Amino acid sequence: MKLKYAVVYERTPNNYSAYSPDLPGCISTGETWKEIQENMREALTFHIESLMEYGDPVPQPQMSIEEAMAFHCKALKEYKDSIPQLETTVGIAEVEVNPSQAARAS
Repeated sequence: MKLKYAVVYERTPNNYSAYSPDLPGCISTGETWKEIQENMREALTFHIESLMEYGDPVPQPQMSIEEAMAFHCKALKEYKDSIPQLETTVGIAEVEVNPSQAARAS
């Protein structure tokens, strides 16, 4: 099963970080742009397969790139005094998960 999730990427002073608003708790970091993209795809796959393994519902991709950026900007406004402005990019990460492999792992 192929899924495409909107992902928010941020460049921090020391590395990159990323999260998907459609999958709360699914985050990753990396030292380079290429590494954060790879790490985030792995994090998405692991997160989704873990949900399936435990019989939890898998949130389907819903946010567009524009909606993910709006979500991120709204969150930043709430914490504007404690979070420095970072270089932000939003993209789509496509992952392929195999429900039967996740079921066998349980």
